[in-house]
Amino acid sequence: MAHINQEIPREEWASYLAGISRKDATQWVRVESIDSETGDQPLADRLPLVDITLETKGSDSGAVQIIVGREGEEVTHRILEPDRLYAELDDQTKALECLEIGEKGGKTLIFFERPTDAEQVSARF
Repeated sequence: MAHINQEIPREEWASYLAGISRKDATQWVRVESIDSETGDQPLADRLPLVDITLETKGSDSGAVQIIVGREGEEVTHRILEPDRLYAELDDQTKALECLEIGEKGGKTLIFFERPTDAEQVSARF
């Protein structure tokens, strides 16, 4: 399976991330943090994406916030000083498969997948 790796220019981060958040609720993700000191750390596995945003105001300006999970069981991960954003797309469908958010000393990877029909039904209840 071929992939397209695309760097997202910094001035487009807010709108690009907002576009991901607006997609349908069937988008499930796995989130991993990779740090030069601690290595690969899984943060969330196969949870619905609630929101991913770039903070544009205040003291946290520039931080990226990722929220995944179900109502009342959300997991939030913040990247305080992101310096790059890459999208890995399926070459044929152009579907987003992985989002890499880089920061000094590491990166956060968000892997996107579609749940099965049965999983979609159980996620609503």
